[in-house]
Amino acid sequence: MTCIGMMHCEVDHTVFYGRWSSPPDSSIPMPSNRDDLILMVPVHIDDGLAVTNSIPLYSWFITELSKELDDVDLGLVSMFLVIHIHCDHPHHKIFLSQKSFITDLLNTWNMTNCYPSQVPLCQKLHELPPSPPNSLPDIHDIDIKINFQCLIGSLIYLTICTRPDIVYVAMALGQYSTSPTRAHLLVAKGVLCYLAGTPDLSLTFGMDLPDLSMSVQGLAMCCGLTDVDWATDKKDHHSISGYCFYFLNSLVSWSATKQKMVTLSSTESEYYAMTHAMKEALWIQLFLTIHSLPVP
Repeated sequence: MTCIGMMHCEVDHTVFYGRWSSPPDSSIPMPSNRDDLILMVPVHIDDGLAVTNSIPLYSWFITELSKELDDVDLGLVSMFLVIHIHCDHPHHKIFLSQKSFITDLLNTWNMTNCYPSQVPLCQKLHELPPSPPNSLPDIHDIDIKINFQCLIGSLIYLTICTRPDIVYVAMALGQYSTSPTRAHLLVAKGVLCYLAGTPDLSLTFGMDLPDLSMSVQGLAMCCGLTDVDWATDKKDHHSISGYCFYFLNSLVSWSATKQKMVTLSSTESEYYAMTHAMKEALWIQLFLTIHSLPVP
């Protein structure tokens, strides 16, 4: 990557980018609007994407890459890391979904015909009643922990990629990964019932303002929102911090996490939540600044 004039991002070394004010090869014309040639390549192990404003630049990049690596060009992206990517070019929108991942997850747990739930979490985890005697008869007590951890890992992957709607429940259930009970596993399977009813939900980039919540309309070009649930955990009295960031009318980052200390007031917990959000805001700003992308 670096030999052909690209650099790795200082805040994420798995992202490479290049910007050329003159063509790196004679076969590459400059854009008709006189912009610089741009190429960004995020890499995950042996998979990667390429985003560019020049098809000839992309073709040259693949040619140069093939001189050093055995690569396979799959053409226009439709899936990456089990994430479906659909581009609506006429309306300048991108949709990300993980329907196939959810389908496989439901098949793995024999829940393809389950009754869909309208919410991902129906019970307070600190008030869970004992599980019924005949619950999960196909899972032995010794296998509860490994099954619970596998399921929570899958839910966390969904929350990281495309499903901010289950980020809280994945975080809350993840607290019990070291010693889950049968009741916890039942609740985790309840999240699958919610996913079974919402497999087609997708993360949308390039949303129209009327489609956004009224609370962020007018701010969604570039804004961050944060909140806290003070002392929500009745067992340890820790608070839950949450944030979400919008950029160019699109949700680009989100989080729900338990604070590591017990705060003595709601004001103190709000400051911790703001600190949590500001660290992400600084990272996003630095990422955009490094790549010379427009920051409103």
